[in-house]
Amino acid sequence: MEEMIVKITEFLRKSPNSRARLICREIGAEKKAVNSCLYSNIGKHFVKQGETPPLWRNAGDNTVSDDTHNNEAHHIDAPERN
Repeated sequence: MEEMIVKITEFLRKSPNSRARLICREIGAEKKAVNSCLYSNIGKHFVKQGETPPLWRNAGDNTVSDDTHNNEAHHIDAPERN
């Protein structure tokens, strides 16, 4: 389980607010094992946000995942359209 925690933590450090399916694909693990690790370590190592499907980040990572905030950031960089 410790090896799985390390792999997930490293992935979420690079890609916070990710779905379990993406975590599985990127670390090469089965979804059942990843979900077991995530849910059994809520609060200690990982934070779950939302319900269906939840987004995951490392505990202590204050990365904002508010859709409004993210959309505003994209609009700033995007060229204006007439």
